[in-house]
Amino acid sequence: MNQKKCGVRWHALIAVVATACVAAGCMQSADLSAVQAERAKSVARFDTFQSAASNGKVMAAGTAGGAIVTSADGGKNWTRQALPELSSVIAMTACADGSLAGLDFYHKVWVSGATGARWEPKSFDKKFNAVSITCDGANRLWLVGAHTTIMSSADKGASWTTVTLGEDAMFTSVQFTDAQRGIATGEFGTVATTVDGGATWQKGPAIPGDYYPYATWFADAQHGWSTGLGGVLLRTEDGGKKWQPMDNPAGTPLYALVPQGDALYAVGAGGAVIVLRDGRWTRFDHGVAIAAYLTSGAALNPQTMLVAGAAGALHVLALPGKLASTVTN
Repeated sequence: MNQKKCGVRWHALIAVVATACVAAGCMQSADLSAVQAERAKSVARFDTFQSAASNGKVMAAGTAGGAIVTSADGGKNWTRQALPELSSVIAMTACADGSLAGLDFYHKVWVSGATGARWEPKSFDKKFNAVSITCDGANRLWLVGAHTTIMSSADKGASWTTVTLGEDAMFTSVQFTDAQRGIATGEFGTVATTVDGGATWQKGPAIPGDYYPYATWFADAQHGWSTGLGGVLLRTEDGGKKWQPMDNPAGTPLYALVPQGDALYAVGAGGAVIVLRDGRWTRFDHGVAIAAYLTSGAALNPQTMLVAGAAGALHVLALPGKLASTVTN
């Protein structure tokens, strides 16, 4: 018999037998218990954490899939809250009054009180694509993103005020160092500053080399650090007018800067963590196996730091170099 015809008939016979078996109920239903058990966890291995924040008592982390997990006991236990709308929490911040806020890719900000027990959505202009959020000392929320646009809210997202520089560039970070002074950095090395509490913003000298910053943080109005595309590390000592390169001992991209006591940490690809002390970055061996990468972090207190990332990575580090709490997936 022709082998091709034989193969066709054999596959047809298998299909007939399988159909008959289903009709007779002889095939067992799939065991989904493992899937259901994974979904029931507060932190699952499929979670991609994109953001984290801490108000000193409660830690919170937001996922790409629209969930926020919180812990009030230093990371020993986590509570999961699935947001009731299509959501992806890409950035988080904590305010001076203890309230927490998470920036949603889908044009919302989720706002919570100091306990993180309940999150309420606050919408903003759907024409504006925001990528970063911060809260200043007066508890005002600030968003930055596309077209060098800066939005602020003095009522926790109920209403918004918009300022734009009119440039075709995206701001990726914003921070206030005191009540009046703030700085935003972004695509193509764009830098903008305010000295009047955000009422007006002025464009300053650009960071050279069409620089794209992942994260920028200032210790005060003059001294700041920035991580960028390709693992670039920079520092400024004059409020962002000039920037100098620094050695990156991790040799990988770093996606977030986390101030921690008198030190500054950077987290990134491959689970890398480095620390800035005495003007020099060094590798930090946290002792945790990270499956993919770390995207964010937050200080709980001067001795404890939360790091979060892909593949369910959610770990609390007791510094220096000890694992205080981790989630086993």
